[in-house]
Amino acid sequence: MAALLLPTLISLGLLALILVWEERNPPGWQRAMENHLAAYVASPREMLSAGKATVAQLPFLLSPQTPFQPVTPSVHYQTEPLPANLRPDGPESLGGGKQPLPYPVLELYCIDLTGSAGGVAATRYLVAEHRDLNSSDWIVYIPADRATAEEVAAAWEGLGCAPEG
Repeated sequence: MAALLLPTLISLGLLALILVWEERNPPGWQRAMENHLAAYVASPREMLSAGKATVAQLPFLLSPQTPFQPVTPSVHYQTEPLPANLRPDGPESLGGGKQPLPYPVLELYCIDLTGSAGGVAATRYLVAEHRDLNSSDWIVYIPADRATAEEVAAAWEGLGCAPEG
């Protein structure tokens, strides 16, 4: 009996450790979204849990022409607007040696906070993992200022953000 008790206690201890680790270290997309929301609401985790998060079915369709704009500052990638005289496809280096956001993305989460309270300006967000050979970052996207509600809804549908059923 004592021989079974020790392995059982060790297994339970490991399970508790894993659960605590997962609670304190959410997935990258969730951390990026919580960090973004923290600038606008006091309880970003509760705000996020009140919304609806889905995995985009067609993440590779996200492009710079989509009516969403990146807003997460990145060490590796250029997410801030470029000066008018700098072409992103030109030979010049982007600000601070940053690279353009690499497309297509392989992972894309769609966050709909339409039904949640909290006074957040945008209600639909995208969180994409941009990755190249050397770096990766989770980038939060919000609807672009110039985008109409119809354009945002069409892009949302086109990326496969609306769950079936």
